Amino acid sequence: MLKTFRDNFQQLKWVLWAVIAVFVVFVFVDWGMGTTQVGAGQTEVAATAGPFTISATDLQREVREMEDRYRQMYTQQGQQWNPEMLKMLNLPEQVLNTMIDRRLMRQEAERLRLSVSDAEISRRVLTMKGSDGKLLFMKDGAFVGEATYRRMLANANLTPAAFEADMREQMLLEKVNRWLTEATFVGDDEVEADFASRSVKAKIAYALLPAVTTDEGATEADAKALFDKNPAAYTQPERRRAKYLLVDRQRVAATLAVTDAEVQAEYNANLDSYRKDEEVKARHILYKVDSQKAGSEAEAKAKADAAFKKLKAGADFAALAKAESEDTASGPNGGDLGSFPRNAMVAEFSAAAFGAAVNDIVGPVKTVYGYHVIQVLEHTEPRVQPLFEVAPGLRANLQQKKAGEETKRLARELLDRVAKLGKKPSDDELRRLTTTNITFNETDDAAQGGEFAGIGPNPAFSKAVFALSLEEVAPEPISVGRGEAVVKLVDVKKPGVPKFEEVKTKVMADLLRKRQDESTVAFMKSKMAEGKSLEDVAKDLGVVIQTPEPFGKGGPIPNLGQAQGVLDAVFAAKPGDVVGPITVPGKGALLARVLERNELDRAALDKERDGIRQQLRQQKSGRLVQALIARKRAEMKIDVNKELLARLGGRA
Repeated sequence: MLKTFRDNFQQLKWVLWAVIAVFVVFVFVDWGMGTTQVGAGQTEVAATAGPFTISATDLQREVREMEDRYRQMYTQQGQQWNPEMLKMLNLPEQVLNTMIDRRLMRQEAERLRLSVSDAEISRRVLTMKGSDGKLLFMKDGAFVGEATYRRMLANANLTPAAFEADMREQMLLEKVNRWLTEATFVGDDEVEADFASRSVKAKIAYALLPAVTTDEGATEADAKALFDKNPAAYTQPERRRAKYLLVDRQRVAATLAVTDAEVQAEYNANLDSYRKDEEVKARHILYKVDSQKAGSEAEAKAKADAAFKKLKAGADFAALAKAESEDTASGPNGGDLGSFPRNAMVAEFSAAAFGAAVNDIVGPVKTVYGYHVIQVLEHTEPRVQPLFEVAPGLRANLQQKKAGEETKRLARELLDRVAKLGKKPSDDELRRLTTTNITFNETDDAAQGGEFAGIGPNPAFSKAVFALSLEEVAPEPISVGRGEAVVKLVDVKKPGVPKFEEVKTKVMADLLRKRQDESTVAFMKSKMAEGKSLEDVAKDLGVVIQTPEPFGKGGPIPNLGQAQGVLDAVFAAKPGDVVGPITVPGKGALLARVLERNELDRAALDKERDGIRQQLRQQKSGRLVQALIARKRAEMKIDVNKELLARLGGRA
């Protein structure tokens, strides 16, 4: 019962994350935000965003919960989870982003005067069901009682206050989502277009001629002529270019040392971060059961029984797993599952593994996946990781933390020196300020919100550059991926049609692509003599006719992608018609025969109309919320404790 409750609570949390994910575009790059610092005696802060803060403790808790969930998902899918995946997924930053956005949505709920009453919380608690469909907190038609309720929560490492606060937040966000969905309008034409994109389908047979090379070169004069025909096609927004002094964090880090005493102090201050649950290291051999195949269960059980006997008689476990295990992830590795906590596996598997002695062979164990034979290799009790295990990572994180602090100090000092040069210092004056740790750099032209060369996606950098006057220096250093930048605006190109010289490279590439497409279509046409069938043309071209699965009016076409020209031609034609040659961007020229095409089924549309409308309203409301969060983020200053993110396993 308690395990069921714990699993269902974790599922509740996961649903909450899924709801928020509709609102959030996760950021896997440098945020371009400030970095928050913690003074002596202060509670460590993970982030400040406008009027609210997120504590390091809350972030650590949610990162652990999300990591446990990922570990469980990976393990149940037969894949191994390891701490490096934290960094690959940038999980701490994902979690922090989501926590910030949850706070922003709570602000919006307050603006809309939405709330969740205690009575609503009680109703939700009393109607929570387990995976078996039974009510979790009701017995014989009545509440299980305060003491039992508290005990059940305690077994899931929760207090009533924390559990109900999480539930209140989830329900509040659900109300915001419903409010926005109900306020969104979707017209009949949108419903019909969505239905048609999925239900009106066509099937074609086609011959695709890959792009042919052309001997016709592209001169600068030809490119200029193409540009002059339609210069508006190359219209560009305002673009700016900057130069900047960079205090390089990695270069600064190389000059800093971390003492053993500092490592020990950091370890002592964060002991909770190094607590590990009880774990076992095990390997298994899986014999799957196919529920659609008669006799499959008996066959899998017999194989598992035979494997158990072989292993008890001394057979090599790894060799047998490689030969027989149907777990494609662990089988090739001798059945090795690595180390995992109790809640990472399904209940039957965990009970057998955690109940076995080290080196015992147990089984067969039946789970939803089939029959397992298990060997436990190590059993580790709950513990705090000793300092020697975590010291290398701690030392590296401390060095990065020191480097971040020193980089900011040097950048502030550098900005003071730049200020003494006047409001618009020359490039030569800035170059004279370079040192081993400070370099002078230049970006290329970029539009507002775009990526500057050498900087990458960084909204704060772009915002600063577009706030400056020509030759002016930004009033504050800007955090970038490589350190801290003191920025000067050096060029502004007004929006409009650029000069040919500015886009010559792009125009030349467009011209070559255009001529290649024209040559490919012309070559295909040359093979299409009167009376020739699609099959005859394909034979002459030396290509094979393809017949992909039917596709909808909205695409994509299997193997061709979102080829809009082909979609338009096919759905304007009748069965039996031949369409083409049509250019398929990046692939060549296509000739196709329409084999089948159905018409819009209005009776079916009428049956699904309300459901489609609701789905489209939800999609629109999701985009509204996404835009709302983006606006709120842009309007407030967000400071992030990047050293904490790195310490929790995120990207430094």
